[in-house]
Amino acid sequence: MKKFLALVLMAAMLISIVPALADDEPIVITALMGGDNNPSPENLVLDEIQRRTGVKLVVDYVSGGGLGERLNTLIAGDNLPDIFNVSGQTAIDLRDAGKLAEISAYLEEYGQDILAEVGEDLKKMPINAGVDGIYGIRSNVAGKIDNMVVRKDWLAKIGKEVPTTLDELYEVLKAFTFDDPDGNGENDTYGMVCSLDNTQNWEHVFAAYGIAYNQSYLMEDGTVTTYMKAPNYLDAVKYFRRLYQEGIMDPDFATLTNMQTFEKLWQGKVGLYAWEAVGPTNNWYPGRYTFEVPEKPEDLFEAIHLTGCTGGVKKYSGYTSAFVVSAKCEHPEAAVKLYNDIWCTDEGADLVYLGVEGVMFEWTDKENGKYQRLGDYVDDATHRAAGAYCYWVGTLKRNNAEMRTLNACTQKMQADEREIATDYPFIIQILEAGSEYGTTLNQITKEAFANLIVCEDAELEGLYAEYVQRWEEEGGLEWEEEATKAYHEENPA
Repeated sequence: MKKFLALVLMAAMLISIVPALADDEPIVITALMGGDNNPSPENLVLDEIQRRTGVKLVVDYVSGGGLGERLNTLIAGDNLPDIFNVSGQTAIDLRDAGKLAEISAYLEEYGQDILAEVGEDLKKMPINAGVDGIYGIRSNVAGKIDNMVVRKDWLAKIGKEVPTTLDELYEVLKAFTFDDPDGNGENDTYGMVCSLDNTQNWEHVFAAYGIAYNQSYLMEDGTVTTYMKAPNYLDAVKYFRRLYQEGIMDPDFATLTNMQTFEKLWQGKVGLYAWEAVGPTNNWYPGRYTFEVPEKPEDLFEAIHLTGCTGGVKKYSGYTSAFVVSAKCEHPEAAVKLYNDIWCTDEGADLVYLGVEGVMFEWTDKENGKYQRLGDYVDDATHRAAGAYCYWVGTLKRNNAEMRTLNACTQKMQADEREIATDYPFIIQILEAGSEYGTTLNQITKEAFANLIVCEDAELEGLYAEYVQRWEEEGGLEWEEEATKAYHEENPA
């Protein structure tokens, strides 16, 4: 009887859906999105989405920062768009307040690609856990991992091989700083450049000490705590202290921005850089470099893998961030279908990443991800004003448009790094202590790291103890207790 009723309800729902999707007047779906672009409100990509789906997508696009503030304003005014991204406790609060649509039936009918990609993880998400139905689609599949790359031409100039140990790495960095690797006769290079705002720069050295930088750490007694309390933490700090004290590392690490460190690589002032290879060997290559580079990035850069099979911090899929549909959306079936067809298929992903094929770009070797932009759309500003890249949500799909268009060198570096990534005790659920104290605790560990690198030798141990005590007193012990319990609940012995 229950099965019969379910079929009757599904049939009734389909009767109401099909005419709406086939109506001459397009269904309008509103969305909140944002990024570092300025698309025209009406553009070629949005036109093509409507042509393919029959849905007129109207996007409230927030350029630059402020996307979170815009969402908060819409929540306060009870004026949510039809589709948007929301995370953390806010997502749960909206669900509990009845502001989000329950979409499981629509996923079964219109979201087959979504279910194939992330279906097995939907009930693990906090927004869907402990309730009947599905209220959010996981919006973050494991992203790009971080590589450490070294300039092969500089290695040849100083007569050294690609380093595989911390000692060899030190010798290479020292020679890059003092042995004129660029051959210009000036003392204007550094072995390593880092920014305190960029966690990627530090990951690989910490990994060599068995620590996932800026992540939690699992102690031998089962306690989950901050990486700052890991047994080898000070050993990693001392490695960077040596680089700093000997002038091998750019001394302005505490004030350098990400962009300034990028520029030092582009300008040929540093021979080693830790960042996802998507930058150094793909997106920045060759156009960003101000010195002459070989045609193939693999002829300039090689990835460093330090002994012990340690690499960049392992990337886990995000479970607390979700694509959702507003409860006020008049056509939730069309909203789910839009998520599926545009952001979870190769054809849709190509459209929002590259633009309209035959007008804005064309494939030159699709099997190997090679394409070229056409006409005025060679210009980035024109390309993005027409909608390309602006609405791209690559993290919904593992083999997304960006990954499929990376060059072979970069794809290999990413694949190799995933095999040796540094693990840490990842926790799915939202921690109350994290919400309450997380910002403060992160600031303490960041401040501690910076000051421990530059302090006097005699101050190191005492200053470290002070920072650990401060972390514990300002909410760290509460976080530690909650994190330990949550981790072992999710990972029973």
